[in-house]
Amino acid sequence: MAQIYTVLSGKGGVGKSTFCANTALALSGEGKKVLLIDGDITLRSLDLLLGVDSMVLYDWSDVMENRCDSEKARLFYDNNLQLLPAPLGTPENLTTESFKELISQYSKKYDYIIIDSPAGIGELPLIYAECANFCILVATPDNVSARSACVAGTKLSEAGIKDENMYLVINRFDPWAVKNGRLLNIDEVMDITYLRLLGVVPEDKRITHTSVSEKEIPSRSKVKIAFSNISGRIMGKEIPLNL
Repeated sequence: MAQIYTVLSGKGGVGKSTFCANTALALSGEGKKVLLIDGDITLRSLDLLLGVDSMVLYDWSDVMENRCDSEKARLFYDNNLQLLPAPLGTPENLTTESFKELISQYSKKYDYIIIDSPAGIGELPLIYAECANFCILVATPDNVSARSACVAGTKLSEAGIKDENMYLVINRFDPWAVKNGRLLNIDEVMDITYLRLLGVVPEDKRITHTSVSEKEIPSRSKVKIAFSNISGRIMGKEIPLNL
């Protein structure tokens, strides 16, 4: 049975979808079966990030509304990693229960299911959060993003998500910018968000909206190591944060 992670952010522009794609790639690289579900309705991007956009024929709303079966909607990145593309409009019957039913058609086939949520904490992100075992909030190390992550964490708690099932990832961390006072340090972000830290991903200009393929990240780069460590912690390995 798959462990389900919903990835959220308090605001847009923090690299949430890129984080989802790279985390899925890292887990699949460890031999785990991973299903990425693009939940960012109308702003579908994971098919582009993984380079499988030309293969999209169906999306998960087609499964939910019985226009195709669950197998036809999946896109294969490789044998370990598959994608369910997002619809370009909100399905009429989308509820927590209907989305749980969708996930149930896949959960026995995968080790991990990662749901990429829209930015902010509105109705859709809360539906996805309620379907997950764990939630990961992605934030960049600046005051606006950290405060937004704090607000998002509070709303998740109010919706019944347990604090021990919520994690923080600090993305695009730049030690030089921290040293020069342009960005917050790790402790400052954690003090604002009150969330447990899952990992820190350093800033790397090579990681862009069109470049998430595993082959394009040098194996010894700090970014590759960061995603390897994050995926290891998700798998239950005891990997020090080394802050």
